[in-house]
Amino acid sequence: MKARNIPQINMKNNNPNCQIQSSGLSSLNNITDPLTNWSYSIKNCISQGKFKQALLTYTHNRVNGSSIMGVVPLVLKACAALSMLSLGKSLHAESMKSGFDCNVMVGTALLDMYGKCGEIWSARNVFDYMPERNVITWNAMVGGYMKSGDIKIAFLLFENMSEKTIVTWNEMIYGYARNGDMVMARRFFNRVHDELRNVVTWSVMVDGYASNGDMDAARELFEIMPKRNFYVWSSMVSGYFKKGDVKSAKAVFDRMTTKNLVNWNSLICGYTQNGLCEEALEAFTKMQDEGFEPDEVTVVSVLSACAQLALLDVGKDIHEMIIQKGIKLNQYVLNGLVDMYAKCGDLSNARLIFEGMLVKNDAAWNSLITGFANHGHCAEAINFFERMDSSGVKPNDITFLSVLSACAHGGFVEEGLEIFSRMEKYALTPSIKHYGCLVDLLGRAGRLKEACDLVEGMPVALNDTILGALLGACRVHSDTDVVENLLKEVRKLNYSSDSGDDSHYVILSNIYAASERWEKAERMRFALSNKGSQKTPGCSMVMLDGP
Repeated sequence: MKARNIPQINMKNNNPNCQIQSSGLSSLNNITDPLTNWSYSIKNCISQGKFKQALLTYTHNRVNGSSIMGVVPLVLKACAALSMLSLGKSLHAESMKSGFDCNVMVGTALLDMYGKCGEIWSARNVFDYMPERNVITWNAMVGGYMKSGDIKIAFLLFENMSEKTIVTWNEMIYGYARNGDMVMARRFFNRVHDELRNVVTWSVMVDGYASNGDMDAARELFEIMPKRNFYVWSSMVSGYFKKGDVKSAKAVFDRMTTKNLVNWNSLICGYTQNGLCEEALEAFTKMQDEGFEPDEVTVVSVLSACAQLALLDVGKDIHEMIIQKGIKLNQYVLNGLVDMYAKCGDLSNARLIFEGMLVKNDAAWNSLITGFANHGHCAEAINFFERMDSSGVKPNDITFLSVLSACAHGGFVEEGLEIFSRMEKYALTPSIKHYGCLVDLLGRAGRLKEACDLVEGMPVALNDTILGALLGACRVHSDTDVVENLLKEVRKLNYSSDSGDDSHYVILSNIYAASERWEKAERMRFALSNKGSQKTPGCSMVMLDGP
């Protein structure tokens, strides 16, 4: 794209307060000793990822009347990391009143904060307002547009930059990869001169392929990297696990001569996500044997493995280890604990942890509601759904699926119908599973005609699960009239798909037999035999003593 098509960037200084630009820079470079200590403390917190602690330090010193000029960029970085847009805007307002928003470091930190918090237009306003910009400023603006998905404007800014560093190129490659355009990402990668490419450039490109599921391309580039870092090894391991290729993921992991905690987390998380929970727990033990201390990411994966295996005792040991080692109880760890206890049936502990959470997101609510529903505490599941609905946290598809299942198993028909109607309120489209719960709800209550009417009006195609629920209800309530209407649906399913569920014919036969309509029962058996289906013969296991 040619330069003449690039929109003009506003380089004018329209801020009267920016007349103190020089003095602002001087003030930043000549910080008093108390402020130096304050800045160092905040900077130290940020370098360790303790962003909340950095903000607490800032708040404490602000109460004591300390100057904020030297710490604004640091505090804005913490705001960006925590997506605390309101505090960031307050800092922006204070900076404007004091006139040092014109400082290039402050301006860059402001637009970076807005970009990372999703307010790209505010970021652009700051960018256009700045009387002075450096390459870091331009990189932050390009990155903000890439994060917002506005690739075209990011490209225009990139082409208009008078100076580009390797960070600039990496930002573009990462941005295109993040937005799924691997063709453009590779074009930019190829444009980078060999002597300018660093290990980050290579890693970003490999990770882009891995994140987008192209493991062949990722592997090809990975093998020719002149130097590899821990990050790119983890990208390859996670990429293979994401594709379900456990063997290749483990092979890459085993090739590593030196491993760090991130690599072990990739392995443990990958095993857990692929349902290989025993392998995840074994890797967790081996990781500790090799001297690595678990962190929040580790315990979240291990708790999930315990939940899937229903290993309550192991899960409790992990909980105790979290407390003993002082592992941070962040949102993910707390959610993991609630989920583990709920899935293992220890609903008292699940509820205890849940009630103690200061912030409850949809994952925490879903874990508790699902736990109550799956373990037969249907009324409690509905009560917690109502609490969630009134708490301001938006229920999602999983929430409605769990509470509708609770209604079906608990016989709460009217409540279930009313809850189902609320999906429209949250702009959620019911799936075949939601309709299946509703059919099961009506069927269990003997309201078979309503269930059939619901099936006929469904915007989704009938499947074996819903048909099975209806037939099961017909068998329980001995309703042969509804069965006659369902028979043609059974034939449609079995003729249209090779995977039709032959058990429907068995259910139909049993329903007719129960009502002593022997001729029809025999027809169902005959139809089943014509499909070549046979009952699976039973078998027994006999334990023999001795060799």
